Amino acid sequence: MKLAGHRIFSCLCASALTLLALVVSGLGVGRAVAGEGHSHSHLMQGAAAAGLVASNAISPAAPPGVRTAAVYMVLENGSGADVDLVAVESPAFAAGHIHKTSMADGLMAMEQVAQLSIPAGGSVTFAPGGLHIMLTGAAKVLKPGDRVTVTLAFGSGQQLDVEVKVARPGDMPSHSHGPMNIN
Repeated sequence: MKLAGHRIFSCLCASALTLLALVVSGLGVGRAVAGEGHSHSHLMQGAAAAGLVASNAISPAAPPGVRTAAVYMVLENGSGADVDLVAVESPAFAAGHIHKTSMADGLMAMEQVAQLSIPAGGSVTFAPGGLHIMLTGAAKVLKPGDRVTVTLAFGSGQQLDVEVKVARPGDMPSHSHGPMNIN
């Protein structure tokens, strides 16, 4: 029983360290709407498919012993129709999920999001403290400079492969749009 308690404690510590790494990485938060006088053209280093563009995909390197990773990016829908992001996967991880971080009664909580709608002509920002992609069960420890592929699956059956750069948490780019709301 003592060993099981130690594993639980180790898991909780690893989760706390991952959350701390996410919080200190310093990106803006929330959902942005395209077409409001601000473009992400300066971030267009990413993947594109049928009107969908993923840009600025990055993941802070996890602390030693942690086998989870958070992925941040801007996902723009340049098509004429709303699209639904329904699944995330990566060959480098056992599982992938869309998550939303929120504050309730002074406590930070994470919840899985089953489906994320991206309006026609709009965009969604995945960033610390808000929406993000959570990958669990890493096949190997990822270090700064590594790259990993994440596949985004949409309700239409379309898939988008995105190359994600692993960065030191202190090297995460800062890109603020001011206050934003997460839906």
